[in-house]
Amino acid sequence: MSPAQLAAKVRDYPQVLLMCDYDGTLVPLAPRPELARPGPRLLTLLRQLVSRPGLHLAIISGRSLRDLLELLPVGGLYYAGLHGLEVATPEGRITSLLPPGQEDIPWDEIFRLACRVVAGIAGLFVENKGEAIALHYRLADPQLAAAALEQFRQGLKPFLNDNLELLPGHKVLEVRRRGINKGLAVTYFTRQWPRALPVYLGDDRTDEDAFSALPAGGLAIRIGKQVASRARYFLPSPAAVVQFLELLTSF
Repeated sequence: MSPAQLAAKVRDYPQVLLMCDYDGTLVPLAPRPELARPGPRLLTLLRQLVSRPGLHLAIISGRSLRDLLELLPVGGLYYAGLHGLEVATPEGRITSLLPPGQEDIPWDEIFRLACRVVAGIAGLFVENKGEAIALHYRLADPQLAAAALEQFRQGLKPFLNDNLELLPGHKVLEVRRRGINKGLAVTYFTRQWPRALPVYLGDDRTDEDAFSALPAGGLAIRIGKQVASRARYFLPSPAAVVQFLELLTSF
């Protein structure tokens, strides 16, 4: 379906809750996370969207809130970081969506393990998100990366329990709290605006939880190639997402 056809499905709703992933959705995937930055055109579009009456805009990402706030300094935006673990309002109020009673996790030990695994391997690096650890291997030799990832999996065995899980993504392997996913953030935001049409755009396996959490009638839009997905609609690229957003600003 084209950006124009999808935008037409949104046009007549007085309230819209627009939720977007960041990497691979709003911006193209980059070799390293710090290189995936928004251009002036995208920032202008986001500012126009948040000023539109009846439209609520939230960014839901595996990145930390600190990263999102630095990358997208747009007044009026809502943010959900670490796959929905934490939410920030435009006023700066931060809410944790971590269920009560969760055990502490030795993130420092897991980070040190990850650093030992990647030491000396070109193109393989660790991202410490605080409440998650990610190994990125987009720039690494595939055989060396596969061996290192297996070593990481083996080293994690003492830590993996009911509270932790491994999550593969686009050339990244992440360890995070079990049960923390983007669906939590979708549920949180849809409860804030229950009468709004919920729309979610995402490109990765982690976005499938968000698609599943959309209420009946919501629009689930996957970015990239058409693959098996809970999303009903597809857009081919972040460039098509920008076209979709531009059309929304013209209503």
